[in-house]
Amino acid sequence: MKSFFNITLLVLMLLTAFACGGDKSVTETPPIVVPDTTKPVIVLADPTAGKTIILGATLHLQMDLSDNTELKSYKVTIAKSLKGVVTSDWAFTQTWTIPTGKKTVTINHSEITVPLTVTGNQTTTGNYDMTIVCTDLAGNENSTALTIALSK
Repeated sequence: MKSFFNITLLVLMLLTAFACGGDKSVTETPPIVVPDTTKPVIVLADPTAGKTIILGATLHLQMDLSDNTELKSYKVTIAKSLKGVVTSDWAFTQTWTIPTGKKTVTINHSEITVPLTVTGNQTTTGNYDMTIVCTDLAGNENSTALTIALSK
């Protein structure tokens, strides 16, 4: 009877030891986070290089944007082609936010209007540089640039 009691006591002690703490030497490995360094992709369909836009008309923008994880925004900048010289000519800059969770998006809009006049003077015709910058959620950027022409 004494040995039965000793075995029962030993079993209870072992069960208590495992239930109360278990093996403290085992640790969980945190997940490895791989940073996103992949730039988004811009496939521009319209406008094409050298396209002529008539003063007072709207510029059609059509492109596909994609990223390996998630897109954030795209920005369009248009300025007179003078290689860094600042002028009072018409210039355009706008950023659009892409809805959360999108890895691909097709942009197809005519939201950019080329004005007939700037501060009371006719908008200067000629070549303008257009740059499109796409940013992903991680802050990676890619850009594409082309020259368009403004005409009367």
